Amino acid sequence: MSKPTIFISHGDLDGMSATAVIADTIRKRRPETRLIFLFSQPHELDKTLIQVPEEFEELYLVDIAIDTELWPKLSLLLYDISKRGKITWLDHHPSTLSFSDNLTKIGIQTILENTRSAASIARKFLQNTSDPSFYESIIKLGEASDLAIKLEKDDPLHHSLETLSIALAYKTREEQLRKKILSSWLNKKIIVPDEAAEAAQEGEKIYRELYQEAKQNIIFESDNLLIADLRNRRVYGFIGRIASVLAGEKEKPVILLTRLGETATLITYRAPAKNSYEKMSKTVADIARSYGGGGGHLAAFSYKVPSAYMENILKELIDAANSL
Repeated sequence: MSKPTIFISHGDLDGMSATAVIADTIRKRRPETRLIFLFSQPHELDKTLIQVPEEFEELYLVDIAIDTELWPKLSLLLYDISKRGKITWLDHHPSTLSFSDNLTKIGIQTILENTRSAASIARKFLQNTSDPSFYESIIKLGEASDLAIKLEKDDPLHHSLETLSIALAYKTREEQLRKKILSSWLNKKIIVPDEAAEAAQEGEKIYRELYQEAKQNIIFESDNLLIADLRNRRVYGFIGRIASVLAGEKEKPVILLTRLGETATLITYRAPAKNSYEKMSKTVADIARSYGGGGGHLAAFSYKVPSAYMENILKELIDAANSL
């Protein structure tokens, strides 16, 4: 049996889109290749890397930012794994770009670009896929999910974007659904498999309720920033989507606050697709970073901060919005 090619991908639509494009090019070139798909988050990448089998042909890390606090542990794991096979890291997050030289030194090939979407980077593989027209649609879905582009409501892909985004957010930790979606793309060229449609139908009501609650719990709004508080509500995996949609509707950056356990708050930030509000985005990131850890990119990021400091953080955010 041939050695497998492994993918460790961010389980959102952008990461999955980029993964599908690369996986298809590999299978077109080597039809006998066995593909294994794993999913991870920056803060748990070390645990996922431990699952990589002893023997493999290639390992791709796709759309996963480097958690700087984990880097010492990650570097040792990656160095050990690099002795067993080729590793390629494709990403667009600033934290990963800042470690480009470190990755190269331990033998990792990098495909890193300062863009708003991993799917945009994967477009360079498009003409080597088995169906460039189909995978262009997959790339657009990934780009739209990360606000690199905007799909208007009359776009044929808009309904697929809505359905897949809600399904993935509702089943935020379910790897099996993600594997079924990838299988549907790679094997059937069907964008929305039945399993995703069913999950979206279940999650739609919850998403709509949460979206309305966010609009009802706006605690600050100016011309360049909106802050809504959902700390008293379970949000499943919908928080990024709610922030993105609200940013598009309001045409301004949005911060959503949610609770993480008893002592921490998650600050989720999204800027609208048509305007990254660069100065506002950098200011919010700097304030959040001074209190906690996290990351993302210019228009979309999250930071975990101690709840005890939220009064001070909110004052700094509001003062900054009023002064810009």
